[in-house]
Amino acid sequence: MSRTDDLFALFGNSVSRDPKGKNARLHFFGSIPFDDGTRVNREDGSLVHPHGAHGNQACAHAAPASLRATVVAVVSINGGVGRSTLVTALSSGLQRLGESVVAVDLDPQNALRQHFGVDHQRPGVGRSSLLNAPWAGALQTGFAGSQVIPFGDTDSRQKEGLQRWLTREPTWLAEHLSVMGLSEAHTVIIDTPAGNNVYLHQALNVADIVLVIAQPNAACLGTQDQLDALLAPYLERARPPRCHFVINQVDDQSAFNREMLEAFTLRRQADALAVVHDDALISQALAFATDPLDNVASSQAGADINELCRLLIARKRTA
Repeated sequence: MSRTDDLFALFGNSVSRDPKGKNARLHFFGSIPFDDGTRVNREDGSLVHPHGAHGNQACAHAAPASLRATVVAVVSINGGVGRSTLVTALSSGLQRLGESVVAVDLDPQNALRQHFGVDHQRPGVGRSSLLNAPWAGALQTGFAGSQVIPFGDTDSRQKEGLQRWLTREPTWLAEHLSVMGLSEAHTVIIDTPAGNNVYLHQALNVADIVLVIAQPNAACLGTQDQLDALLAPYLERARPPRCHFVINQVDDQSAFNREMLEAFTLRRQADALAVVHDDALISQALAFATDPLDNVASSQAGADINELCRLLIARKRTA
């Protein structure tokens, strides 16, 4: 029995393998509940969108509007895995490598505004959408010449109204992006809320590349079956997005981190698995709203992020 098997045994779980060691399946924790933002009150609210309700759910079968830019959806089942920090770093890293980047915050928590340190008084995704205004007016300057569209400040009533709207408008995101005048030179990086929610499905519906963010811990490992079920309809499309898994904030000095990374490698098997090492300077950049790549050029984390940026560029050219 390997050290990884010993780790699973501590939690009363096991790994089953076929005789050749292929198609391994991790049975870990069983079913773990997670937030489902699509569970909303269907009664009409005071915030009504101008196009009317179509009664459709945001789903993988909706026909998105034509998009020329490459769309990268950054997703996670678990919260607190450093998703928004990575979106910020990838935006800077790709822009430094010659890409034209637009970061879009679809998370009502509005975290990207804090990461980029942009004007909080200007309207963002939320208010612009409710007013049926184009998102181009919400663009702000990010790091290294990138651009960012924050979610913006919204109250609880506005959030509820927008969420009701999006459950009935599966092409909402595609339509807004398609009228921004983006070209093949652009990469749109979308930050989504953790869990299974309407914003996540809007992003997956237009994604060319999906980055799944997790940390090397038992909580993230335990939601992999739910994650697979969530992604399955999108990966079955005629032109499915390319999916990559990123294990974030890995500490090589931690034996537990190393063992959990081994477990993720076993669980994901042939899936592309990238690692971003832990670096306090990247985490601390949020406190000062500074570019997380400014001070990590020679660090392992900086090298990891640049390697991930090069991977995205390569995937973009072969899409």
